[in-house]
Amino acid sequence: MNSRLERLLEQLCRTVDVRRQAEIDERHRRALAWEPVDRPPVVVSAPPDADGPFAPYPHGEVFGDPEKMLFNELTCAFDTSSARSRETGDDLPLTARANFGTVLVASVFGADVRQVGDNPPWVLHGEREEVSLEAVAAHDPQDFSRGWVLRVEETLAAYGLLLAPYPELRRLLRLVLPDLQGPFDNLELIVGSGVFESLVLDAPLVTRALAAVAGAQVALARRLAPLLGDGPEGFAHQHATTIAGTILLRNDSVLMMSPEMYAEQVAPHDARVLRELGGGGIHSCGRVERHLPALLEVEGLRCFDFGQSELNDVDRCYVLASARRVPLVRVAATEEELVTGRVLARFPTGVSLVYRAASWPDAARVMAAYRRAADLHAHSPAT
Repeated sequence: MNSRLERLLEQLCRTVDVRRQAEIDERHRRALAWEPVDRPPVVVSAPPDADGPFAPYPHGEVFGDPEKMLFNELTCAFDTSSARSRETGDDLPLTARANFGTVLVASVFGADVRQVGDNPPWVLHGEREEVSLEAVAAHDPQDFSRGWVLRVEETLAAYGLLLAPYPELRRLLRLVLPDLQGPFDNLELIVGSGVFESLVLDAPLVTRALAAVAGAQVALARRLAPLLGDGPEGFAHQHATTIAGTILLRNDSVLMMSPEMYAEQVAPHDARVLRELGGGGIHSCGRVERHLPALLEVEGLRCFDFGQSELNDVDRCYVLASARRVPLVRVAATEEELVTGRVLARFPTGVSLVYRAASWPDAARVMAAYRRAADLHAHSPAT
């Protein structure tokens, strides 16, 4: 084990508090279950350290080195830091994943995956023969002989060996499902943007291809499950926070179609994945508000995860989601909302929050003020 990772794991063993982690879990669980909560949970992020013991490795170095990947997962995943969570006092769950980006399912279908420099792996189009919709539709969903799945499994197995000398830390650290995207986002990665035209010109073929991709996504989630360790039961972790259910479907590309087309041609495949894996969440970046009513109708949906809540009318989204008791995950909160406690009246439960701080000292200051505001709110006569 490299010395930087060893020192980090030893520090986490000293600083990670079992009781505090249990409180964090319970706060997330109650908020996502629409139960009364002392305060909505907040996960803070800040720019990664440029130097010092928590400075991450260059991203391009982690894909062939599980030690460096685990170090980065604990110091900079989604710009959060398990190494700094105790000093910030936020509600960051303790998690790590085998982080190979968004391409895992696409790689299984023969997509041309490249990783260049410090960029995440991506699918290239135009440099070799494209994968056809017909080939996708004919693919055996249980066939993982191609692609990057073996690298994921080897990384997760390596995590287990690296954490074995730290049994208490290993018990608290959730090894979580890597990013498996969603059926349509995967299909668009595999065959390219021409799939949008095919939705109109050859809908039955797209339906068969989506069925194959959805089947592979379910099979891969089940295949990886023995190497993971998430929970508590009925909950999991993605994007450095807690979700309701066991999987988070990424639905960024569906914003390029109408909500009606999504509901008719894509939603049934999302519902299949959620249903077969016991329910879960859907994520979208960007302006998702117009699509949210259709997303909330998907069978098996247990939460909705924002990529950029600030681009949406979150209060309207909260009203829509509350009618179905679907919690909203990663709602961005401002410093003013947190330090004044105004967010407590705006979203008393049914949400988890994110605060994007300018620095780690700024994060600690704002979280301390938020906790004080929550204490005052809890003891005020109006509550």
